[in-house]
Amino acid sequence: MTLKKLALVPLLLSFAFSSSASIQVLGTRVIFNAQQKEETVRINNVGTTPALVQIWLDSRADSKISDKEDLPFMINPPISRINVGKSKVFRIFQTDEAVNKYPQDRESALWVNILDVPPEGELDANKLNIAVRTRIKFFYRPAGLKGDAITAAESLTWSGRRVAKGYEFTAENNTPFHISIANYKLGDDASTQTAGGMIAPFSKKAFVVKSDKTVANPVLKYNYITDLGAYVAKEYRASM
Repeated sequence: MTLKKLALVPLLLSFAFSSSASIQVLGTRVIFNAQQKEETVRINNVGTTPALVQIWLDSRADSKISDKEDLPFMINPPISRINVGKSKVFRIFQTDEAVNKYPQDRESALWVNILDVPPEGELDANKLNIAVRTRIKFFYRPAGLKGDAITAAESLTWSGRRVAKGYEFTAENNTPFHISIANYKLGDDASTQTAGGMIAPFSKKAFVVKSDKTVANPVLKYNYITDLGAYVAKEYRASM
């Protein structure tokens, strides 16, 4: 890849273009169990042209492509061409510094960045060639954590209260695992459905539902996401 082409990537991504990526990432998250030393990410090229894929890790949800961090992980290969209809496995290794950089009593959350850049030979001066970045969550899970990641979301402690423009439901996570809420709504009112968020280990997070309705015992219906990316429906009834 030339320096000229690399310089185009941040510029292209700074505009809100509508495009479809030619690559498909298998899975919505990577669970890196520390005792296993490595994990993999498989990427398929489902497009009509070869894809040049670059992959790296960072720790910020709002990071830019130009942001680079010195993290205790290595990826092999960091960049690869994937032909049409083919797939590539990228291996992620931890270095010895991981155990010192991250707390060992809880998970740490990072992001896997996957950049799909049109190969240089495929660039067309008469067309807009867009580099597309995909991001999936990466959880570094130290060995010997107390509890079970599979049942962590089932142990959330909820509370609820009426606020100025609706209801606020607060989830308390007393486990060493991150819990991802995909979406939530007030009862069966689809108009109140809202994108969720991630509850960090040993922390609380508030979820606000905007509604003009006054309900004595409002019900929060939500979906949490498992390690495998599946949605599980749950509900909480508040007493007010």
